Amino acid sequence: MTGDPNNPVKVVDFPSDEVFLGLYGNRVKAENKDRYMRILKLRAGGATLNETAREFEITRERVRQIEAKFIRLLQRHYSSSATAWG
Repeated sequence: MTGDPNNPVKVVDFPSDEVFLGLYGNRVKAENKDRYMRILKLRAGGATLNETAREFEITRERVRQIEAKFIRLLQRHYSSSATAWG
């Protein structure tokens, strides 16, 4: 990553492949899976929109859209899981 070497951004182990594939299913092309996973891991690890956008040579808005979609899918998944157990 091209960020500040004195303030490295950590990459976390979330989301797992199983969680990602379970939520996205066929909604994401296979060739984008690894890229989306890396974007989400960087953001979960504290990377800013600017840092993540620079890393992948995309706009901050596109990073935000990818993250927002994942959050919506998580919310939908957990709200439907809660009602199934309720």
